[in-house]
Order: sequence, then structure tokens, then C-alpha cells
Amino acid sequence: MKSRIIIIIACLMLVSTKLSAQDIHFSQYYASPLTLNPALTGKFNGLWRVTGIYRDQFRNAVSQNPMAYMTPSMSVDFSLLKNKLKTDALGVGAVVVYDQVGGLQTLKAGVSAAYHKGLDKDGKYHLALGLQGIYGNRQLDPNFTFEEELFANPTFQDDQFLANNSAPVNSFDMNAGLLFDGQFTDNMTFYGGYSFMNILRHNDDFIADSNGNPEFETPHRHVAHAGFEFAVKKFLIIPGALYQTTAKTKEINFGSTFGYELMTKKEKQTTLFLGAWYRWDLALIAKAGVDFENFRITGAYDLGIAGLGRDLKNDTGARMPNAFEIAVSYFGPYGTPPAADTYLFNPRF
Repeated sequence: MKSRIIIIIACLMLVSTKLSAQDIHFSQYYASPLTLNPALTGKFNGLWRVTGIYRDQFRNAVSQNPMAYMTPSMSVDFSLLKNKLKTDALGVGAVVVYDQVGGLQTLKAGVSAAYHKGLDKDGKYHLALGLQGIYGNRQLDPNFTFEEELFANPTFQDDQFLANNSAPVNSFDMNAGLLFDGQFTDNMTFYGGYSFMNILRHNDDFIADSNGNPEFETPHRHVAHAGFEFAVKKFLIIPGALYQTTAKTKEINFGSTFGYELMTKKEKQTTLFLGAWYRWDLALIAKAGVDFENFRITGAYDLGIAGLGRDLKNDTGARMPNAFEIAVSYFGPYGTPPAADTYLFNPRF
């Protein structure tokens, strides 16, 4: 059974004996705003924001290599010129992501900028446009060993393959995004965005053709995300959904998070959150978090119930694959608040 799990995981990386890229994704996608949509850069109330998130997958299922899937990310962004732009704001930021998938390691670093345009004099409606440049570095660990039965060709030497294709691959690409949010009533805000990833379709492959050129171009990725935030006295209801597609694959993620304002004093505002989400045909996701003053701490736990999980349910001794995430954000306030106090709604969960 363990061999089957490793085979499935390896097949995500090895297709016709060559490696292709896995796009970064998080269950708490709004907790990593700069990897979701460049238009979210600077989209918060304050001066600066620091965010860190860590995702760990399949630790319970792959005992031979407990760090098979591991993705940490950090970002910092600023919301600028609110005094001068009245209902508008300029966002600038940077993000770093590291992704380990077995013997494949990916490092991405990017800078992004977004302009948030107020659509009314009261600053209740905004439209944002964001752009992002991403440098990528991918490499194989030549010391990582796969089981021989992973390969259809029994004479294929996996160690030799890794040794011959372990030189790092560098790349550069661009992402773009749009975001709209509107406070339709005092108690309801809607937000929705679209991001277009891998615009340049960079070459990102370890295997070259007969002329020495990489054979694989990273496909475009399209991401649509939307949600509401309802306030009912001390309660918050935050339903949302995400749809993304790349090449012939897609991901659908939807659910709702519920919040309760435990303390409402400005200097000690505290809100608790619990949520239930579903990644279509893959996993149930439990979410929890707390907003305390300028901190936001959130977590998520994925339980595989379909796909890989469905293949395991009838096998003796099998363990359902899982994943967990933890994210922390800090929002730095202005020393002197801007005169216009342009409020930029920050999507949560």
C-alpha cells in the first residue's frame, strides 16, 4: 500500500519520464495574498503587512519520506499614498515561496505592484489592477531515491536520471490580476477577482530536445475567486469560492467561515473564526483562526475523502492522506493615520 501511495505521488511529477511544474496553492488562499492575485498587493487597512504561511502534505501517508510535500511562503507589502490619493491607494510588495515535492525543489521570488482605484467619493467601492514579476529556480536532489517499481521501464536507472538532470533551471515570468470589492450595505461586502498566471509561459523543464532546448513550457493558469462578508451583530458569515485551471486540470474550492467578535474595544479587538470548506473531489477542509489587535493567526486541516483518499478506503492498514497549514499576518498601522483614512477591505479566508 505504501508503494502505491508513493507511485501516485511520483506520477504527479513524472510524466513520460520528464518533470513538469506544480503550481503553488493553499487551502487558506487569502492568507497568501501575493500568490493568489497580484491585485491583492496593498489590499488592507494600514501601512504594511507581513504574512507567513506553511503547508505540509501527505506526512501521515508517506512514512519513508515525511517531507515529501512542503510549502512555506513569506510576503511583505505596503499600502501607500492614501493621504495624497484620497479614495485611491498604491500597493507594492514582495513574496518568496519554497516548494519541495520529493526530490524536486522550487524557489520563487517576486515583486508586485497594484493600484486601487476608488469608484465613489465615500471609498466603499474599489477596483484594483496588479502586476507581478516572478523569478524561479528549480532543481532536483540527486540523492533522492525512488523505488524501482515506480518506472514502467524496469531498466530505467532513476539514480542516474537524477544525477544527469540535477542542474538548476532558472526562469522568469509575469502574473497579472484584477480585483473588485464593494460595500453594498453597512453589513455586507462583496469581493471578487481574477488572476492570469504564467503569462510568458517560461521554459521550466529538466529534459532538453535534440537541439538542447527545453521541451516544456509552463501552461497559463487562470484563477477566479470571490466571496461575501456578512455582519450580523457580533457574528460574521464569510462564504467564498475559488476556481482555477491550468492545462487540462482544474481545482474547485468552496465553503464558509463563521466569526464571532469576542471583544469589540478598538485597542483589544478580538474575533474568533471556524469554517468548513470542500475541495471538489479531493478533500474536506476545516479552518480556524483568530484576529487579535493587529495579528491574524489561522490554520487549516485537509482530510482527503476522494481521489487518492477514495483509493485508500478499502485497503487494510491504509491511512487517509491529510495536509495542514498555519498562517500568521501582522498589519502595521500608520503612525499618523491618513487624513482621508482610505479604507481598503481585506478579504479573509
